[in-house]
Formats: sequence, C-alpha cells, structure tokens
Amino acid sequence: MILAASLVLSQIVPAQAATWYVQAGSSGGGGTSWATAFATVQEGLNAAASGDVVEVGGGLYAEALQSVRAGVTVAGSTAAGHNAQVVIRAGDGQEALRVGHQTVWKGLTFDGSANTNTSTTLAVVHITAGSPLFEACAIGPGLRLLIVGPGGAAFSRCTIQEARLGNRVYTKVVDVSAGNSPVTFDYCLFGDMEYGSIYVNSASQVDFNNCLLAGFAADILYVPPGVVVSGGIHLTNCLALGNGFAATALVENASTTAPVTLTNCLMQDKSPVEMTGTRYVGDVTEVSPLVPGSPQLTHARRAALLNLGIDDAANASFATQVAALANSSGIKITLALDAADATSQDWADAQMVVNGGNEVAGHSSRHVYLPETKLMTLRYAGQGTGATVTVTSSGTMATTLDVAATGDPAATFSLDLADSATDTIGKVCDVINAKAGFTCGVISIAGTTYTSARVLSRDLNAVSGVSIQGVTATLLRNDAQFFADEITAPKILIESELTAPGSATPYACTSFVYPFLGTDAAVLAATAAAGYTAARSGYDGSYAMGGLYAGTTPGDYDTLDIWAVKPGDVFGRNLDAATLARRVSAFLEWAKFTGAAVSLFSHGANEYDLTEWSALLALIAADDQIQTATLAGIRQYVAQNAQSQSGSTFVRTVWPSVADYRPIPASPLLLAGAAYSTAKTDFGGTVVAAGTLPSVGLYQGASLNPARAMPAIDLLLLLQ
Repeated sequence: MILAASLVLSQIVPAQAATWYVQAGSSGGGGTSWATAFATVQEGLNAAASGDVVEVGGGLYAEALQSVRAGVTVAGSTAAGHNAQVVIRAGDGQEALRVGHQTVWKGLTFDGSANTNTSTTLAVVHITAGSPLFEACAIGPGLRLLIVGPGGAAFSRCTIQEARLGNRVYTKVVDVSAGNSPVTFDYCLFGDMEYGSIYVNSASQVDFNNCLLAGFAADILYVPPGVVVSGGIHLTNCLALGNGFAATALVENASTTAPVTLTNCLMQDKSPVEMTGTRYVGDVTEVSPLVPGSPQLTHARRAALLNLGIDDAANASFATQVAALANSSGIKITLALDAADATSQDWADAQMVVNGGNEVAGHSSRHVYLPETKLMTLRYAGQGTGATVTVTSSGTMATTLDVAATGDPAATFSLDLADSATDTIGKVCDVINAKAGFTCGVISIAGTTYTSARVLSRDLNAVSGVSIQGVTATLLRNDAQFFADEITAPKILIESELTAPGSATPYACTSFVYPFLGTDAAVLAATAAAGYTAARSGYDGSYAMGGLYAGTTPGDYDTLDIWAVKPGDVFGRNLDAATLARRVSAFLEWAKFTGAAVSLFSHGANEYDLTEWSALLALIAADDQIQTATLAGIRQYVAQNAQSQSGSTFVRTVWPSVADYRPIPASPLLLAGAAYSTAKTDFGGTVVAAGTLPSVGLYQGASLNPARAMPAIDLLLLLQ
C-alpha cells in the first residue's frame, strides 16, 4: 500500500522529486520514510525543495504553518495506516496556514477553532502571494476563514465552512483582495457562515464554478464601492440555498466597476424572514437562471421539524378547519388557547382538535404580554395634598388598593380587588379615572395590541404609602401571583376541560405559546416551573438544532424558546401558485440545511385564510424530507438526539463534517448547467469533460440512495 501511494504521489511531481514523510506522534527523524517521519508538518516544509512532496499522515497537528518555498506539494497521505484525516489546528491568535509561495495543498483540514482574535488581518488560511492551489481541502471552523491576497489562488473541491464570528456580527469571513490576479473556486462548498459574507475587494477576475453557497445569514457576496474587477465576478452553475436570514440582498454589488454575472444558477429566495425582499442589489445580471424551487437534494443532515399552529381561543373554530386539512395529509397542528377567554363552544372546538391527534397548548389565561412587569400608572393632581397609594396583599395576592389625600374626602377611598367591578387593571383604572383629579393608565406595548387592562388586579405587587401627589407612580406586578394566574392556571384549566383522544383520561398539556411572542428569562423559568416542556416564542428563539448555522459544532437548543414566524409575513399573501411554491421551497431548504425545528403560525382567516393554508399544507406534505410535529413532538425529538441536557436546554450532537448535497434522480439540477471549455472534477471526484453539460451544484450525477426524513414521531402518545 505504501508503494501504491508513492506511485500516486509521484504523478504530482517529476520523477527525481523527493518525498518527505510526516506523522503526528512520530518520535522524529530525517523524514525520508514513515519510520523516520517528521513529527510536524512545518519540518517537512522546511526540508522540501521545489518539486518535492510532503506526505502527511493522519492526525492532529497543533501548528501554525508557513510556506517556505515555491513548487512544494503538501498532501494528506493515502497510504494504509496513515490515511486518516489530517487536521492542522492553530492556537489562539494564530493562522493555521500562511502561504506566500506557489504551492499545492491537497486533502488537508485547516482548523481555526482555537482562535479568539477577531482581527480582520487574521484568518484560518491567509494567502499573501504565490497563487497557491488547494484541492479537496477543508477550511474552518474559525472566526474568519480565508484571506486571498495579491497573486490570487485556485480552489477545487474544497469545503470553506463554519465561520464563528457570532450572532449578528456582520463582516467578511472570506476576503478576496487579490490585486490584479484571478481567483477561482471550482466545485467548492461554502456553508454555515453565520452573519459573514464573501467580500471581493480586488482581483482581475473571480469565478465561482459549480459552488454550493448555503447558510449565509448576511449577504452571500458583497462588493464594496469603488472596487475594480476588470474581468468581472462570475457565478456559474451555482446553487444557493438557506441564505439571507438578515441580508440586504443575496448579492449586493455597491461597485460600478466590478460586474457580477450569474449564469445557469439556482438561487433560492432569501429565507426565512425576508423572502419578499430584494434578491440582488447593484450591477448583477442573471443569465439563463434556473427557476427557483426545490433542488431535490439528498441532504443527509439532521431532519428538519416544522410545527404548524393557530393561536387564540377566538380562532378555535378556524383551527378545527385547518386541522382537518392538515390531518388529511398526516400533519398535526397546535392550537394555542388563552384559556380564560375560551367559551363553551371554544372548548368543544378544542376537544375536536385534540380528538384528531393534534395539540392544545397554553397561551396564558387572558392573552397578556408576559415580560412586562409594569401594570398601571397613577397620578393625583386634585385639591388635596399628600396623596398616596397603598396596595395590601395576602401572601402573593393583592387584596385592596387604598388611596388617601388630605383635604379632599373624595380622594380617599379603598377598592376591593376581588370585587367583579375592580378585578382587572382596566376596571380599577375606570373607577379611579371617574374621580376628580386622578389619572390612571394601563400599560401598552408599542407595535402590539397589548394593554394591561385585562390583567387581574390581584396580580399587583404590594406597596405602602407611595406618593402620587403631582407625580406619576408606576405599580408593578407580583411575579409569583402573575405567573400563577397567566402561566400555571391555563395548564390546569385545559387539563380540566379536555380529555385525551378517545379516552376519559384528562388531556396532558405540556406545551405553551407566549402571547405576542414575548418572553424573557423570568418567563422561561416560570414556564418550566409550571410543568411545560415545550414553548414557542418568536424570531429570537431557538431554530437550528446544531446551533446558529453550525456545521460541525454542537449548539444550544432551548425547547422552551422555539422560533416562530407567521406564514403571511414570511411568504406573503394571496400569491400565485408558482410564487408560493418558490418561497416555500426556499424556506424548507433553509430548514433542511440548518436542521431547523421551528413553527409557522397564524391567527384567524383574516391573517391567513383557509385557501392559503390549504396550498401551504400541500407543499409541505409533498416534501418528504420535512417532518411535521407538535411542539411536544419537537421537544421529544430534540431530547432524544441531544448530546447533553441542562433543564430545557439541549446541546446537539455534531453534524456530519460534510453533508451530502447530491441531487436525487428527479432533481432539476441535473445536466442544467453551462458547459466549460476545460475539464473539471466535481465535489465527489467525477471528471466533467470539457464541452459536456454539467449539472448545477456540487455533483455531476444523481444519488442512487437519497436520504429521507426521520421516522414519524408517534404524536398521539405525546398528547396523552
């Protein structure tokens, strides 16, 4: 096997070239054989002359490499016993590779995960000169992955993945500053870039040929003002999916002297929350684009889970209609019930939802904004003096509100907070505002319809003798009583009103939906204390089961803080079938790429009507790589696949280092590309001859064994 490997490597260089051997853990030697292999790659680089090969055995190398001279090839070994993955991992503040010579690098992984230095001049791989060639290498993880400096570079079949600059840090994670030299990426995978982008700052020409561009929360490609790329920036036969979570555009070209051309590319819409926004900005031209839609890939990452829901007791009847449509396709939904608002008919409708194997979740008692701690304001400006307010409680429950003012008998009064005339904050304010000299106000939240008017007045926190004389006092809630009334009580009420499907056994309510998508640490803790194990929040919730666009790193997922969005907001309303299909496909591909476990919800028909739900459900049901689940089902799946658990927060196991993005036989990507004048090799090693029609994306051929979604979750068991 050693002889065979040497024969293969000898084809790289002239026959007289020397081969230098490196093996992690070696006791060291002259490096002329495996028996005397160097222990570090840098030793091999130091020894190699132009035309030589440095053959590196598998293992972890804690080094910060620097090229020494041109004409050297550094390759991961294929020899038996030495052919494991080669990982070059730099330390904190270091680059895994700094290369300034014309060199070739094959089959190596450059890892910058130990670096915490956010300097823009530091990257996992930093090319300063020499136009090196990288083949079948992996670059990442790291804060900033790649800098291509003067002289340019070429990359073939490389994975450039997992930037770690952090949530909402918008910056360049791939920096092309090649001066007057070209840069080429053939059949490369760019993925898991968080909020980083590919910046082109200078080059004679930049080519992205048959690349997969996925997992960019920011723009995929950004060209700053004034940049000159005389030969243009070309994306040919590329596939872009799961991008644009918070992007200005998929491609943003702020220069007038660096034209961007997209030829035979499939560019999915931005996803998941700005799909109706701009796809391209500036000098960007599409030539023969593929119609955006499902690329029908193998994937082979974690299953994507999607919860569908209808909110509010007032929409319980509508929920039965949506549930009937969903259930006919094997999809279960969640009805979020503000329990104290439910009428007898609402409870009957909720029972119908449960009987269909669907889920009913708590939604507070009175649909209140749970993070808000203020309940009311009070001010006195009458004829009396020394006006004060006192709230008396028994345990955690407020019982009376007393106001006293000297010299104004009408301004001295006591309110029984258990009385039906004053049992809510709104009623208390109505009574007080009817008295001369008083101004009592409820609390509202900008951007929502919420006011504190319907909060029980017994939830007020006790205070004594607080001045309201010419000043406005703000009265706060008592957390324990408020959470008992709005988080614990709906669970108790739902379980007393509903029974499990086909049974007299009380229904077990284990899921919660935060009204107005509002939550904070105190609310999360109260939700857990009440016995809920899954809860849906909003845009800042947990969505990627591997962490934020994480490729190989475990990330946190909090099952009491599940990400959610309204379908009308993400897809738009009253769309033609083709536009809806395109946008839903983009959303689902984003979910697959990130391993998302998320929720789509609406309220009544005025927000997303039955016809729209019907069309959406059909598209979701048609994608067998998407698993639908109740909130409880998401909890079960996350818990079963977690690496570790702390309360409601789970740490996911790692992704495959490279997911399988081969098209399945029915994929529109197959043979849909533009031909090249020279032969190329696809991501899997298949040669694509010059002049032949390539497929779009990383692979020329179709997968013979396409992956499918995980086995269905037994949702009925979850609801009992």
